[in-house]
Amino acid sequence: MNRRLQDIIKYKTGGRQTAFAALLNWSPQYLSKLLKGVDFGLQPVVSIIEALPEINARWFLTGQGEMLSDEKQADLRREALEHVFQVMELERFIPVMTPDELRMFERQVREGEKADFSPDTLQSWRERLNLREREINTKFATAAAKSDELCRQKTAKR
Repeated sequence: MNRRLQDIIKYKTGGRQTAFAALLNWSPQYLSKLLKGVDFGLQPVVSIIEALPEINARWFLTGQGEMLSDEKQADLRREALEHVFQVMELERFIPVMTPDELRMFERQVREGEKADFSPDTLQSWRERLNLREREINTKFATAAAKSDELCRQKTAKR
């Protein structure tokens, strides 16, 4: 069970035992005893399960199943998908972002933060993207017309 307790500490506080002890109002010495398997009775188990409802009690007690409850896993999946969809939505604006906006977006993506841009910024990107698309379409139409003209000239010479 002390191995599973170590897993919970890694999950909740990144492995910082003092922070985990403080989270549960335990002394670091008490947590150290538990990690060594000393005095691991029912009370610490109850304290952990009450303080961290996302922990699967069956897993903690027996090692069977997953560390996180099904509900918590579903929440994490939903949050991850929302983050992915948000990043995918903003990804289309990359070609029209300023260097500062790109740096901010990159930092948010790398750090797993929610990309947070104002409605005015999003509107500005939409306008820049629409302008860019119109410019590309105009260039494409011009190139296609020129190509058609060259084909007609070659056909007329034969």
